[in-house]
Amino acid sequence: MPIFMGAKGEDVLSRRGTADFLARLRQELYGRLAHLPPGEDLALLAGLEEKLREEIASEERFSGEFSRELAELDEAGDSASLTTLLQRLRAMAAEHFRRHGSVPAFHLLCTAAVDRAVAAAVRLTLRWMEEIGPGAPSSPWCLMAIGEVGRGEASLFSLCDLLQIHGSDGAEEAPIFAGFAGRISALCEEIGLASRTGIGPSLPAWRGSMADWRSRITARCTEGGEDMEGVVRMADLRLVAGNPSLAAAAVNLVRAMLDYHREPLREAARRTAMMPSGFDFFGRLRVERGGAHRGEFNLGLYGIEPLVALVRVLTVRFDVSETGTVERIRGLLQGGRIDVELAERLLFAWHALGGLAVAEEIGRGERAGGLFVSPGTLSEHALEELKRSLEAVGTLQKMVYSSVSGQW
Repeated sequence: MPIFMGAKGEDVLSRRGTADFLARLRQELYGRLAHLPPGEDLALLAGLEEKLREEIASEERFSGEFSRELAELDEAGDSASLTTLLQRLRAMAAEHFRRHGSVPAFHLLCTAAVDRAVAAAVRLTLRWMEEIGPGAPSSPWCLMAIGEVGRGEASLFSLCDLLQIHGSDGAEEAPIFAGFAGRISALCEEIGLASRTGIGPSLPAWRGSMADWRSRITARCTEGGEDMEGVVRMADLRLVAGNPSLAAAAVNLVRAMLDYHREPLREAARRTAMMPSGFDFFGRLRVERGGAHRGEFNLGLYGIEPLVALVRVLTVRFDVSETGTVERIRGLLQGGRIDVELAERLLFAWHALGGLAVAEEIGRGERAGGLFVSPGTLSEHALEELKRSLEAVGTLQKMVYSSVSGQW
């Protein structure tokens, strides 16, 4: 299985999965060398060495080109330039995926592009405030992303769900922060990053002081229901721009509230565990019966969304601090909350489902109508991987449901 288990920051060559992979590669190579005439074995090894050098050089060139494009975002002077650069970076990420098929690399590239574009929008906003008035905010502030951008899992058409937190509890700076947030939101809309879910700092509900956020989160936890599920999703919070200490305090606030309100969290976890299965009563893929996607499988609704939500609620329950789904799965494994077999199945599911989603997104050139795949167009291998992935999600659903039925 091409999943390299290991801790974040650990040397990839020391991981168990890497060692197994290299052992299989060495065995396969020696097996082929044994059947070659004298002299051809060295030619094969030299050819492999040359191919590896070419691949390393290609990756280094790409890294340099991508870094230069990111640096141009830091110098862009208007929204038109930001839009062009963001589109170019996303096109580079898509081309990298076509060549390598790496879902984590694709997410990393797309997230870096979004982060730097938002940071550029902040820079232009602060410059405008200094030049036109009323001047930049004097109190500390931060912009934090939630959702797929917060998890570091952005894609070609990801929008940015942002919230603003500031360190001023007084009313005197409230208009300044409102103007600050409004202009950032306007720039994000101009470059194609504005949220369509109603989550943005231009709205009063998504900006405020730490005291404001403490009151809001407390109220949502107390009310429970969908409000509590919204707080659980705030576990995806990640700093995009601004003061790191303020961002860390916000993350700690969310985690403390979730830890304190155990019963509403249990109910939120139960509802998450009851998300619809990707299989129908007869064990077949659940496809759309009508509409524009008739006969297609909803990859987002039945695959990616439940996997992300189930892993998230478990990491909230067991205080795993990671925000990305892959790192959360590894954190659950290292904490002894899931075993190696399930961790590998979930990582396999994440890569398989993500690969289908990215390929579909690139192929269609949009994601406005959701993530759908047509089972009839999939190869036998891809179809089998899809079913294995959904079975892994189902296993996790049962585990979460069982845990909320017992001691939570």
